[in-house]
Amino acid sequence: MAGLVVNVPYGGLAIPPAVQKRLPLNQSDLRTEHWRLCDPYLLALAKEAAQGDAKRGPWPLVSFPFSPLVADPLGLVAQELGQTNQAGPILLTKDTKDRNLPNWSQSDHKFLMEKTVAPYAQELKKHCLEQLGSQHLVALVTLRSFATFPQPHERDHRYPRPQVTLGSSDDHTPDGLTALAGHIFRSLGFWPQLNWPISGAVIPKELDQQPRLKALGLFLRRDLYLDEKTGQAKKDTKDAVIRIIKTFFNLLTQELDRVAKIRLDRAFSHKHHSNVIKASNHAVEV
Repeated sequence: MAGLVVNVPYGGLAIPPAVQKRLPLNQSDLRTEHWRLCDPYLLALAKEAAQGDAKRGPWPLVSFPFSPLVADPLGLVAQELGQTNQAGPILLTKDTKDRNLPNWSQSDHKFLMEKTVAPYAQELKKHCLEQLGSQHLVALVTLRSFATFPQPHERDHRYPRPQVTLGSSDDHTPDGLTALAGHIFRSLGFWPQLNWPISGAVIPKELDQQPRLKALGLFLRRDLYLDEKTGQAKKDTKDAVIRIIKTFFNLLTQELDRVAKIRLDRAFSHKHHSNVIKASNHAVEV
């Protein structure tokens, strides 16, 4: 009755050699940018969680393999860096230290988008449509992470930060969905927050008019699974975080199942005979 698609847009680090030659960044700069903008550790956790268990799963997972320094597939990083006001694929013009990135020609821009963003967007669309074809309700959950302490390039420096942030969209995230997600994480002993310190839930533009497709952002604080001083994964919490994500996916799909069944029952419920007495052109309810 309900489906789930997992989206990890910022887990990749790949940079084609031709692009890397144009970047004004040495290896140390590149590591810093990738530490701030990408999270391959989260991608690894998400892949394991998406395998599901005996009751549920596996859930389809789509990830963007390239660094956002090549292309920002959703425009979320560009928005947070103040380079655009709208979500959508874009090429970054500056990095997190405000250094200029390549000024690509129109043909180069088109080529980069076609070779990097287009295959990712097509795969995401395909999985969403497949789920919509077999399920009554589908949730597209986008996974990202954020640093425990505010970073220099971030606009919001409030501290302390929540352990889990839930991202929403005015058009595609019902209030009940974020309330449910918040309840799940509170019951697991975590501090969830809505749209802070990062925000948003994205639906592919081609699927914008699909009312049965709902969007939710799931953003995790990095210290749950990373030692942020060394940049190494915490082996002692890795399995626990995988279980938490998997539990969330399970409970979310269970609730969406319940909602979908209620909707179908209402839509196809037996209609009683109307107690309307019709006489000439008048109808009176009794």
